[in-house]
Amino acid sequence: MQQVFHAGGRRPWRPDLHLHTTASDGVLSAQELVLRAHAHRLNIIAVTDHDTLLGLEDAAQAAQDQGIIFIPGVEVSTAGSDEVHVLAYFVHKNMARLDALLSSFRQDKDERCLKCLERLNELGMPLTLDDLQIPQGVAGGRPLIARAMVRKGYAASVPDAFEHFLAAGRPAYIDRKRVDTGEVIAMLCAEGAVPVLAHPGLLPYQGEELREKLDYWVSCGLMGIEAYHPEHDTDTCLYWERFARSNWLLVTGGSDFHDGSPPHGEMGHVLPLWSTADQDVHDLLQKGGMAV
Repeated sequence: MQQVFHAGGRRPWRPDLHLHTTASDGVLSAQELVLRAHAHRLNIIAVTDHDTLLGLEDAAQAAQDQGIIFIPGVEVSTAGSDEVHVLAYFVHKNMARLDALLSSFRQDKDERCLKCLERLNELGMPLTLDDLQIPQGVAGGRPLIARAMVRKGYAASVPDAFEHFLAAGRPAYIDRKRVDTGEVIAMLCAEGAVPVLAHPGLLPYQGEELREKLDYWVSCGLMGIEAYHPEHDTDTCLYWERFARSNWLLVTGGSDFHDGSPPHGEMGHVLPLWSTADQDVHDLLQKGGMAV
């Protein structure tokens, strides 16, 4: 496969296009995240924190310092408890409609956090906001609550806290703000971002319902599919890659890094399977108008 040229010489891209920092629910600051990416020999990354652009400037500067190409992103949560996530690439703080949406999500998240703590207190697991150790400027959320539950001995692990208390349908779950996924996709396109469906193998839809939703999202401007993800097995990755290419959509992939532990992956987790990563990243950069 033809290798692309970019700053630093003729190298194949080693990407991770789905990374989280302490600006949402990761455990590493933007600077720490970039240093870890450099240690894993990644040369192009995207920070895609949940419903916030807070860490992008710090991550961009750190990436520049390490000679890593940086794509600013965000992971937008739609459809409430259905947990549909859209990765938006090439975003920036001057996208007024995106900023308004994320601001409404932040207010909703703060309110849900307090309601979740009330629910846990009723269940005999008292927690305060101080117990969550929320980084400055960050909204409280379920991962922070889960980690606090582990520290307090209420759960054996973060996955255990979700499985028994915090996941949709569990006793302490509070439904999130619902927005139409197609409308979010259309808004992102209008703002100049590149919207990509995150981890489609985790969608709660099947059969004809799934097909109808995908057709609708594509009609609204969906530009890509995250085929390569740690929670996709090999067959699932290849299925979604074929789906993307047959619909003239971008193919992307990433570790969904939070702390390197399951169900998410360590940085670069999907690269051994993602054989077309070099060309797929080239296509993404072209779509985003990023001249490298």
